[in-house]
Amino acid sequence: MIKTTVLAAVGVAVACAAAFPVSAAPAFNPKDFSGVWMQDRGTGRFPAYPWTPDYGAVAKKRADALAAGNPYQPAGASCLPRGLVGMVTTGAYPLEIWQTPQKIVVIKENGGTHRIYLGRKHLGEDDLTPLFYGDSVATWEGNTLVVDSISLGATDNIDGQNPHSDAMHVVERYTRTAPNKLEIKLTVTDPKAFTAPIATTSTFTLQPAYEMQEYYCVNERNTFGKDGQGVAGTK
Repeated sequence: MIKTTVLAAVGVAVACAAAFPVSAAPAFNPKDFSGVWMQDRGTGRFPAYPWTPDYGAVAKKRADALAAGNPYQPAGASCLPRGLVGMVTTGAYPLEIWQTPQKIVVIKENGGTHRIYLGRKHLGEDDLTPLFYGDSVATWEGNTLVVDSISLGATDNIDGQNPHSDAMHVVERYTRTAPNKLEIKLTVTDPKAFTAPIATTSTFTLQPAYEMQEYYCVNERNTFGKDGQGVAGTK
């Protein structure tokens, strides 16, 4: 009787396993960037900037202000978006990437959305306005996604302090170098600010268990005067 019961239980277990097979881990797709990614420490730093005379003077003025204890206030200090370059080179907060065949969206946890369009060209000049994350279009080169972004004039700094102009042009190259690794190579050209292109590489590690958190920036620097008009820098 005991032997029969044991054999029956084994038979039920086998039947259940057949009815509910364990799913195999999905195959690694190097063209799939979906997921939450955290930037690796020490990556995404630019070397010395090859300034033009005009923008070298702006950079020096901001450096002098920092040394004097009155640092330049970037857009983020007023709760405005950080901008494209800062999104993928400053790693205190993770990125989440959502992907379809025609559109890829990169979201920064502390604010910012980078929309990348596949299958179209840049908008015409009459349809462009100064943007924080640019008009971004992409093509595939093998397993690497090449993203070209223009119209980046809504910000005026590349790293939180050093300036760039409204002529800045950014090319990103996204590559999955391993199942849990993403590499983003940036090349920045700006003929008004730099005498030569500048480049850096940010690497990221996949965070499969992490869920992006809500984040809100509250701007307490802008208050309202007695006339109801906004007054900057009063708090």
